[in-house]
This record gives sequence, structure tokens and C-alpha cells, in this order.
Amino acid sequence: MELVDATDGVDDEAARLRAEVVGLRHAIAMLHEISTLVRSAQELEPTLYALLTGVTAGVGLSMHRAAIFLEAGGVLRGAGAVGPMDEEEKDRVWRSIERESPDLKTLYEAGLEERKRPGPFDRLVRALTIELRGGSAVAMAYRRGELVTGAGDDDLGGLFDAKTVLASPLRGEGRVRGVLVADRRFGGRPADAPTRLVFDLLADHAGRAVETAERFERLAAEARTDALTGLGSRRSFDERLSQLAAAARLDGPPVGLLMIDLDDFKRLNDTHGHPVGDAVLAEVGRRLLGTLRPHEGFRYGGEELAVLLRGVGRDGLGRAAERIFEALTRPRFEVPAGPLVEIRCSMGGAVLPGRADDAEGLVRAADDALLRAKREGKHRYRLA
Repeated sequence: MELVDATDGVDDEAARLRAEVVGLRHAIAMLHEISTLVRSAQELEPTLYALLTGVTAGVGLSMHRAAIFLEAGGVLRGAGAVGPMDEEEKDRVWRSIERESPDLKTLYEAGLEERKRPGPFDRLVRALTIELRGGSAVAMAYRRGELVTGAGDDDLGGLFDAKTVLASPLRGEGRVRGVLVADRRFGGRPADAPTRLVFDLLADHAGRAVETAERFERLAAEARTDALTGLGSRRSFDERLSQLAAAARLDGPPVGLLMIDLDDFKRLNDTHGHPVGDAVLAEVGRRLLGTLRPHEGFRYGGEELAVLLRGVGRDGLGRAAERIFEALTRPRFEVPAGPLVEIRCSMGGAVLPGRADDAEGLVRAADDALLRAKREGKHRYRLA
């Protein structure tokens, strides 16, 4: 008869508990690292990538692929994804990670650069729309408001591995914002209990992070847009000018600047009141936006406007000035419950490189040309 040591079962259970504690410690440490990344990534795109990086890549929760879907218009839309599409891509990416042994922050920062060239899995996810009543783990997690693992009768066309998939709701303030989903498609084991726990905690944190990032982007957009005219604000002008001027000085494309001043605007305000002046500014903004491409028109201050044109030399700036002058000054504008206003303006332009060597010099040269147009009788444009 074989004798059985009664301590064997106790030792096995103790070993299992020790392994679970080690796993929990690693998972909690990883959750802290991911939270730190998310706090530093205030905009939505970097926030999503911080979350996805922490779930994947071996330095995170060791899921092979991860994606985020956000609810919009009664459906779930792919907002971003990380991970290989096939075995060949997996081997190439993982060999690179093993060779370089990056930490999570390094991997995240490198990945932000890579997102300028999204991979096939990311592109596929971003093109995907999921019905809320569907049978996928993603839709089920959204409806139930809880973690779903290894479930669902719809694998979204084979996109996710049904046996190893994890899907957890992104809980925001008062509602579910979307779903975080991940799998171990390439021969991986289903996630253990500590990983499932931290994955769910991460998704819970992600919901609030997404809302914060969206709120930050909304406020940032408001700060960069002039509320009255719809043009870029002075702050956005300074930022854009700095970028374009720096590129031009490094043998990049030239940049043309037009400074525009509404003639006799103070007299208009004094005669008809500030509401009429505001209506005229709003109309000028509308006409300018209809003439320019995005991020080219700005309210510089008061009744002074600015236009920044990338890749435009002096001849091109002259043609642009003529086109913009015509758009702004014709036809006359009828103010609601007010007078019929003829919009008159003076413009001055300059190009870098040319009459200017840097951003400040470009503004100075365009301003000098504007003053020359004013001295010559107003309602005209001149170039430096």
C-alpha cells in the first residue's frame, strides 16, 4: 500500500497562494505604472495608447492585442488598437521587445511615434462598428456593465480569440463610455484571476481617463478658437507661427503672413454700437473661413486678423492677398436690425525667408506693409 504525505496538499496550496500573491503584486505595480502614464497623457489619443500599451507587449498585463471601443451615436466605434495582426508581425515585434527590453514608459513613447503609421490591426479596429445588441464579448460587456471573459457567439469576423478574450466596460460618470477588450490570440493561455482583476480595474480607471481627456481636448479647442469669429485664437496663431517659422529656417517650405486690419472699425462701433461691430467681426470670420483651409486664419486681436500660409512665396502671397481681399470686401453686409455695412480693410504681407529671418521679423515685416497700406489711403494690400 502506498503511503501519502498529508502535507503534500498543504504545500501545493501554499505554492499556489504564493504564486498568486506574486502575480497580484506585479499586476498592482503595473496598474500604478499605467495610471502614471495616463495622468501625463491629457489628450485622448495618447490616453488611449497609454491604456493599450499597459495591457499588451509583455511589459504590461501580457495580453497579445488590445483595443478600445467608444460609444457614439448608439453604436460602439473602434477608437484604437495595439498588437500584431498575424504570427509574422508578432514574431518581429516581440523579438524587438525582447532584444531592447524597454520599460513601459519607453515603449509607450516609441508607440506614440508609430501611431503616425498605424498598423493593420489598428486600422481594422478603427474601421469597425459594433451594434450594442450584438453577441460579441464587446457588446455584452457594454450591456452588462461588467467583465466578460471567454464568452460571446460573435468573434467579430475572427478579430478576437473567443477562448482568451477579456472585455470590460469603461465606466464614466453616470454611464458606460465604451469597452476595453484584449486577447491572447497567439497560443496564449486564458488570463488568470489576478490579471482579470487588474484588467477590470484598469478598464474602470480608463472610463474616467477617457472622460477627462475628452474634457481637456474640448477646453483646449475652445482656448485655441476665437468664440466670436470662429478663427484661431492669438494663442493658436503664436503656436502655428512658431512651428512654420522653425521649419522654414531649416530649409523647409516658406511661410507667408498676411496681417489684416478692418478700416475705421472704431468709428463703426461708436456710430452703431458694439453689437453691430461684433456682427461685422463674425461676418468677416465667416468669409475668411470660407476662403482658407483649416488652421490658416486667426483673430490676432481686436479688429486685426492674420493669415498664415505654408509653402507660399511672394508671388503666391500676392495672389492669396487679392483673393482674400475680394472675399472680405464684397458684397456689402446687412447687419440684422442694423445698417448696411461696407467692409473695408487694409492688408500687409511678408514671406519668410525673404524680408524676415525669424517669426518676430515676419510679423514686423507684415505689420510694416500693413502700415504702408494705411498711409497710402487704406482699403488696399501691400507686400514687404
